[in-house]
Amino acid sequence: MPRRIAFVSILIKLVLLAVPLRLPPPSPVKRFLRFSMVAAGAYFPVKVVWEGKEEDYAEGPFVIGYEPHSVLPQGICIFSQFAVDGVPPGLKNTRILVSSSGLWAPIMRHMWWWLGCRPVSRACFQGLLAKGRSVAVCPGGVKECLYMQRGREVAYLRKRRGFVRLALQAGAPLVPVWAFGQTDLYSYCRLFYDWPRNLIPRAAWASFVRRIGYVPLIAWGAFGSFMPKQVPMYIVVGKPLRVPRIESPTTEQVDDHLQQFIEALERLFAEHKEAAGQSATTLTIY
Repeated sequence: MPRRIAFVSILIKLVLLAVPLRLPPPSPVKRFLRFSMVAAGAYFPVKVVWEGKEEDYAEGPFVIGYEPHSVLPQGICIFSQFAVDGVPPGLKNTRILVSSSGLWAPIMRHMWWWLGCRPVSRACFQGLLAKGRSVAVCPGGVKECLYMQRGREVAYLRKRRGFVRLALQAGAPLVPVWAFGQTDLYSYCRLFYDWPRNLIPRAAWASFVRRIGYVPLIAWGAFGSFMPKQVPMYIVVGKPLRVPRIESPTTEQVDDHLQQFIEALERLFAEHKEAAGQSATTLTIY
């Protein structure tokens, strides 16, 4: 009997993986996704502050740089097509770029796809911008998890030139976003990094993490569950940083606009951390 159950379970998962992602979501699923976004906004709760006016976000597409990644960048879902309350019309066609590994999990892959998630690849990034769709991405990515430290905020950006280069090639303005409170949604323990310590040299561990594309860690939220802790989130969306359209930007041009983005993010953090209730928190950008 156990073997039969295991066989049926595997068969169901294979069938679900074979179902095309581009199928439109059934009406009950649409209602569920919309309900989930509304419920999540009330649970934490989430407050979104827009520095710009509606017309500032009218002429897209835009490249939205969302930070921090932390354990899981849940707040990026404010740009989901099912969470459009208060989102300027110019950003309602936004697609969220995520690790492709999540799009291989049965059931979750369809939920992510219907929420507006797409694999974070150069081809997908360029294709969406070419179609006039804005993209939201966490530039620090999973590598940022290596730099997380309890009690302060971190972002891994100084070597993340790719999203800026693609923005320049499309002439798409960069939109800096900082999510206060997100770092506190989960507790975590990075395996062989936080515990057990010194078993593997940190340089070798960092190299291994780059190869596999994620940081092995154990994370837990409220009462030790997968449910995130009920921590207020204060998400600030900065004004778009206009960029020229350059088909083949030089490294110097990319670095210049990356530095502008970093400075804008640092300003967002400094100017809004008191309103977010984190006046004593510091930010380190690697």
